[in-house]
Amino acid sequence: MVIVKKFIQKNRLLFIILLALFFLFLVLFLIFHKKIIFNVSNDIIVLEYQSDFIPESISACYGNSFKCDSIDVEVHNGVDTSSLGDYKVLYTASYGGHKKSFAKKVSVVDRSKPIINVTSDSVSICPNSNSYDVNYTAYDNYDGDITSNVITDVKDDSLILSVSDSSGNFDSKTVLLKREDLDSPSISLNENQTMYIPVGSSFSDPGYSSIDNCDGDITDKVLVDGNVDTNAPGNYYITYTISDSFGNSNSITRTVIVYSPSQNGDKVIYLTFDDGPSQYTGELLDVLAKYNVKATFFVTGLKPDYFNYIGEAYKQGHSIGLHTISHNYSLVYSSSDSFLNDINSINEIVKNQTGSYSNIIRFPGGSSNTVSRFNPGIMSQLSRIVEEKGFKYFDWNVSSGDASGTMMSSDVYAQNIINGLGNGSYYIVLQHDTNINSIRAVSSVIEYGLAHGYSFKALDFDSPVVHHRIAN
Repeated sequence: MVIVKKFIQKNRLLFIILLALFFLFLVLFLIFHKKIIFNVSNDIIVLEYQSDFIPESISACYGNSFKCDSIDVEVHNGVDTSSLGDYKVLYTASYGGHKKSFAKKVSVVDRSKPIINVTSDSVSICPNSNSYDVNYTAYDNYDGDITSNVITDVKDDSLILSVSDSSGNFDSKTVLLKREDLDSPSISLNENQTMYIPVGSSFSDPGYSSIDNCDGDITDKVLVDGNVDTNAPGNYYITYTISDSFGNSNSITRTVIVYSPSQNGDKVIYLTFDDGPSQYTGELLDVLAKYNVKATFFVTGLKPDYFNYIGEAYKQGHSIGLHTISHNYSLVYSSSDSFLNDINSINEIVKNQTGSYSNIIRFPGGSSNTVSRFNPGIMSQLSRIVEEKGFKYFDWNVSSGDASGTMMSSDVYAQNIINGLGNGSYYIVLQHDTNINSIRAVSSVIEYGLAHGYSFKALDFDSPVVHHRIAN
């Protein structure tokens, strides 16, 4: 430093000249040196996921600090707000042989918290349990359904639901747990609520069960009140009562009707079963054998694997009728010859199984069917022709409703039949042994009939007929 100072002192004039030349050169450089200049900040732009983005409009010029002429700027936008991440907006300006670009950084982020939806702000739970049943969902604007990510935590009498999305946004909900039991226990009876017992037989309670929402299986706590004297005809009532640990109670009553059975009643029920044989026919035969009741089977050839039940039913004293081999409406009702060929085909199977032909028929859909109307007048022809050929056809005057297409409980089918009975001399009942619940209604029908002065018979050629009004 001392040497420099001495030099400046001795060469002051030279130093001033050099300094002036430097500033002159700098001024000339600034005046004559030109470049592309962008008017933009370097700030990072942060965008919300799926938001609208319009690139910033920036300006550029060509020149220097003293004079700068505006030039056009091209924008290249590569930002996709439907996907999280960092992007760049590229600005490019050109002038003459000069070209310059500037990149603006853009970050697409998710700052929206997920939403937990709960069906209720409070829920009842058993006082003796921390088990709860709360329905909830969680949805995030970016991740979609994140219900499976919800974390549950029970603290005292609160259920805390919490969830985070993939960007770390968080939501929580609190559900109040009300420790109470307002539900009565359920109690159900094995077998039928109304039972029919022949006088002189023994009665054994089929049993019952009881389930409580808090206590679980409490069948052993059921109190049973009532008795049945099977030596005296009449109606007996057995009441089953249950209470849970929190004072809720329930009860149900079984009616046991002790009756004097009679197969010689002046009112006759003809149980008939269409569309078999099937995988359920064996169970039906067991029910009929239990009560020594005879029935009629109008059989088809739809399930050859069970043709042996035709012979078995015949051996047990049941009647075998014909219901066509195909049960195909468009075929059997296409002509009288087609119908007779179909009937004769199933009759050959009946002959093979029983040793004799059958001479009783039930038309598919009944004689009043409308499915045959594609062939006008065919039912009027067939009703006459089958009798000319030595057959007798039977419709029905009581229906179980088991062909409606909707499976009902056995109690419904039984009640449909019972409701159809009255004080007439005979009732031909339509059922299908392809419907297991209809088969399981047979016991109730038989017991009701025996208790109310009906007898049961199988149809034969001399039985009274029921004919519907022919609609074609």
